Amino acid sequence: MTEELSTLTEKLRNYVYRYGVELSDEKLQKVGLSRKEVDEHFSGMEEIAEIIFEQERISFEKIFDEYNFDGWNAIDILLLVGNEINNRFFDVSPSVSYKLAKAFPDIFERHRSLRQAFIYEKIKINIEKGMQQGMYKNDISSEMVARMYLAKLNDIHNTEIYPPECFSFATIFNNLIDDVIKAITNPEGWQYYKQRKQLYSILNFNR
Repeated sequence: MTEELSTLTEKLRNYVYRYGVELSDEKLQKVGLSRKEVDEHFSGMEEIAEIIFEQERISFEKIFDEYNFDGWNAIDILLLVGNEINNRFFDVSPSVSYKLAKAFPDIFERHRSLRQAFIYEKIKINIEKGMQQGMYKNDISSEMVARMYLAKLNDIHNTEIYPPECFSFATIFNNLIDDVIKAITNPEGWQYYKQRKQLYSILNFNR
C-alpha cells in the first residue's frame, strides 16, 4: 500500500466513523477529501471498505514483523503488542468496523477470517512459550485460550456490548488483556504481569 493510499484510507476511515457509509461531497470536504480524489482511487464504497479492513489487518501484523520476540518473556510480548495496538489504533473506534460490517457483511467476513487465523497462531505460540517459561499454568490448552481470546476480541466490535460513546478502544482492549492473563497465569506469572503492566503505564505516561 502506497503512502498516498494509506493517507486516503485513514481519512475515509475517519469519514465512516463520523458520517457512516453514504458518501457526500460536503462531508468529504470536512475530512479533507474531494469526490474527485476518491473516485480516482476507488471504484466505490465496497472497495473503500475492503481497503480500510486491509489496512487495519496490515497494521496489526506489522507489529510482529517489526519486533523480534526471540528470548522475550511471553507476558512482555502480550503487553508490548497490546501497547502497540493502542498506539496504532488510537483513532479507531469499533463502530467503524461495525458500520462497515453491517453494510458489507461478506467483505467483513473475509477480513475477519484472515485476521483471526493470524491472531490464533500467534496466541497459541505465546501460550506454549509462557508454559515453558513457567509463567502460565501448565494445565491449560493453547488452542482453547486462543479461541477464548478471539471470542473476546470479537466482542470489541459489538456496539451493543461496548457502545463507542461510552468505551474507548484502549479501555476495552486493556480489559481484554487483563481477563486473558488472569485466566492463564500461575501466581508467579500474575505477579510478574502486574509489575510489568505498572512499568508500561509509567513509560506511556512519560511519553
